[in-house]
Amino acid sequence: MKNISLKQRLIIPIALLGLVALLSNILSIVNIRNVNASASSIADNYMEGKSRLAEICQSSMEIHKMALSHIVATDYNTMIQLVAQIKEEEALLDDMLSEYENFVVQQDLAQYQSLMDNYTAFKHALVHLVCASASHKTQDAYAMANGDVAAFTQAMKDDIDALNASISTQTLEARAHLS
Repeated sequence: MKNISLKQRLIIPIALLGLVALLSNILSIVNIRNVNASASSIADNYMEGKSRLAEICQSSMEIHKMALSHIVATDYNTMIQLVAQIKEEEALLDDMLSEYENFVVQQDLAQYQSLMDNYTAFKHALVHLVCASASHKTQDAYAMANGDVAAFTQAMKDDIDALNASISTQTLEARAHLS
C-alpha cells in the first residue's frame, strides 16, 4: 500500500465515481424504457380499445336506425336499399367485433362473449323485423322494433358500457403503476 503514489490514490475514487455514474445512467435508461413501454401500452391498447368500442356502439345504433327506416319506407326500392345498407353495416360491425377481440383481456372474455351473443340475437331479431316490414305488417314490425330489437340493442350497449368501464379501470391501474 505504501507503494501507491498520491496520483494513483486520487484516481481510484474518481474511477469508482465514474463507474457509479455509468451504472446509474444505464439503470435510468432501463427505467425510461419501462415507463415508455407502459405509456405506449396505455395509449395503444386501452385508448384504442375504447375507440373501437365507441365505433361498435355507433354502428349498432346505425343498424337499428336503418331498421326503423325500413318500417316507414313506402316503396320496395327503398326497402331493398335499406336492407343492402343494413347488410353492409352488419359486415362492418362483424369485422369490428372480431378485431376488437384482440383488445379483450382474460377477465373480460365473458363480457365480450355476452356482447357477441346479444349481437347474434340482435341480427336475428332484425331479420324478423325486416320480414314483417316487407310484408307490410307494420304493427308487428313496430312491436319487434320496440321489443326484441330494442332489448338486444340495449343489452349490447350495456355490454359495451361494462367493457368500457373495465378499460377505464385497467387504464387507471396502468397509470398508477406508471406513477
